Amino acid sequence: MNIDFLEALEEMARARGIDREVAYEAMEKGIAAAYQAEFGGDEPPAVRIDRRSGDVYVNGTRFDLGKLGRIATRRAEEFFRREILRRRRETLYEMYSSRIGEILNGFVHRFEGRDVWINLGEAEALLPDEERIPSERYIPGRRLRAYLYKVEKTQGDPKIYVSRAHPQFVAKLLALEVPELEQGMLEVVQVARVAGVRSKVLVRGVDPRIDPVGSCIGAGGSRIRAISRELSGEKVDIVRWTEDVRQVIRGALAPASALEVELDGAAKKAVVTVPSGEVSLAIGRDGHNVELAAKLTGYDITIRTPSGEESKQG
Repeated sequence: MNIDFLEALEEMARARGIDREVAYEAMEKGIAAAYQAEFGGDEPPAVRIDRRSGDVYVNGTRFDLGKLGRIATRRAEEFFRREILRRRRETLYEMYSSRIGEILNGFVHRFEGRDVWINLGEAEALLPDEERIPSERYIPGRRLRAYLYKVEKTQGDPKIYVSRAHPQFVAKLLALEVPELEQGMLEVVQVARVAGVRSKVLVRGVDPRIDPVGSCIGAGGSRIRAISRELSGEKVDIVRWTEDVRQVIRGALAPASALEVELDGAAKKAVVTVPSGEVSLAIGRDGHNVELAAKLTGYDITIRTPSGEESKQG
């Protein structure tokens, strides 16, 4: 009977995703509360469950659980369930809060308005409407990857927030596709993003033998295409970091070509001259190209034609 008791206790621990020792401690506290309810006393007694035999000891003396009445037994069970639930919630919070900044894998589970709940296995994560890629459709059961950016304690299970629109989601996807990033040969300096439309990623080569742009793009564009597919077709531009801000701005405005870059370093402003036929290319649809270039470099950017006509500022 004691062995059955041990097996049931450990099976419950496995099912709830908690450590077996936590389950034992919770049961010991539950038995102590039940014993006090049944037999009185100013404080709960010291209870120990032998981890090998399943024998229960109260204040050092072997105790038969059958001596507990129905009400006391129910109290032990309720105490145990509450304690297990509390410890499970603590474990989930600690586990996921330590993983902030990582990519999580799950399945689309359910919807609340335009918010999407993702099944992670042992918990659910919330993908808020504003953290979705606007062009994406989310179908129940669909496998999904998302960036974990926040975990909150609540009265119930911790609230786990994930995003597919976060700029760092792109950086983390790059790290999965580009071994040189994981190996420390390259590093991502900055990411600017309009989710579902375009991202620009500034990368720096740590190892001088490595081409940062070529490594991120991959042979025949294979690596960058894999990331674009994950992002539902979002364009991803890789920009080479250099100490020369002018060169960074030139790279950030691609696919437009910059004829001249005038800088005001103190005001963090730049005026970029582009060919007359490339003004719309430099600005981009809805101004996204110049806007992302500005975010990536930290400079306000004004586009100008060779004739001196100024256009969109980012």
